[in-house]
Amino acid sequence: MDPIEFIQMSASSIASTMHKLKLKYNPFSEKPIRGNTKFFVGRVSELREIGEILGSALHGSVANAAIVGTKGIGKSSMLNIIYYATKKQGHWVVEMTASQVTPRQFLIQLLYNILTENIITMSGTIKTDYMEHSNRILDMYRKLNNYGDKVPIHYPRERIERDLEYLINEVKSPDRLCIILIDEADQFAKKSCLSLLQFFHSFLYEEGILTFMAGSPTLMDDLTKISPPIKDRIPKIINMPPLSKDESYDLIIRRLEDAHVEGSDELDPFTENAIHRIVEECDGIPRKIIMTCSESISIAIKHGLTKIDEDVVKKAIHSLGISVGHQILNHLTPAQSEIVKVMAKLGGSATVTQLSEYLKKSPSTIGTHLSDIYEMGYIYKERDGNNVYYILSKELRDVLIGEDDELEI
Repeated sequence: MDPIEFIQMSASSIASTMHKLKLKYNPFSEKPIRGNTKFFVGRVSELREIGEILGSALHGSVANAAIVGTKGIGKSSMLNIIYYATKKQGHWVVEMTASQVTPRQFLIQLLYNILTENIITMSGTIKTDYMEHSNRILDMYRKLNNYGDKVPIHYPRERIERDLEYLINEVKSPDRLCIILIDEADQFAKKSCLSLLQFFHSFLYEEGILTFMAGSPTLMDDLTKISPPIKDRIPKIINMPPLSKDESYDLIIRRLEDAHVEGSDELDPFTENAIHRIVEECDGIPRKIIMTCSESISIAIKHGLTKIDEDVVKKAIHSLGISVGHQILNHLTPAQSEIVKVMAKLGGSATVTQLSEYLKKSPSTIGTHLSDIYEMGYIYKERDGNNVYYILSKELRDVLIGEDDELEI
């Protein structure tokens, strides 16, 4: 068969199966919410706290904040809500990701994003409010327009910092905030980022700058270990707890409602037991809920089903557990990977002493690696008398230990 025709036929068959499932499309996207609040569920107390922080900052009482929680809890979606809420009010807003960049690259990205998101139009011209500063702004823009590997070497960090301060203090109007949203901020807890944190000590203390950093539950402890003064610069901590069961149901039903064809029931194509199983298994973690629903729909399409029952959900959970487990193994260092594999051989849990004896390495070395894996959320620990047992996460257990029988539809 002609490959183009084959692709077209496959696409057509999926569309047909989707219609049988009473869906116009798969509504369970893993992408963060981009200004679309109809899928945003719960978080009333966290939103109220953010509103109070913004209100105080507008009246000169700036309190930078850390938004912390486990992976998939919705930190990125919360940053996006802040972005659109504050952008609508006319503030300067910049979205950043802290991962895999050097301090200098981060500052270059920050400067470039302030220019392109707030001062320079999409056509490359300066917004009318800032024309009096046009010469210097255009000079910055020309240097940064192709930032990255192409950034001119003669644009040193000191110049970047001076230009940032110029934009904040001279160009930005006093009645507007410059709001910096930093995702994956755990990257800053590396010793290589100490100079960047030291820059933030003064930068984050200026009037008119408000920063929200999102990261793991240990973000502030980790940053403080590297640079103790940073704790005073980020005094607010907003914890993101799991969704309640009612909120988890609401998350699923809202998305289904948006994708239903005419005449669908509220839960279509899921059975009530299937939805209940998803809510129970996903522990209120939005990303887990979304991924499980999406994988269940994919399995239903593959097998030509018209209904997603509890068995399909079990298959999806099993499939995702193995998939995530492989991703975790790829993320670990060789030494960390060796430790979790030994833990699997020992039944899924072990003490530092047991691992040290098995691997013939010092307890301090094993303990350091376990601490790092624990902080990443890939293992857990429980105390039993005088012993502390480290336990593999479900995702690692699925891929390293597995199950006796393959689940069948």
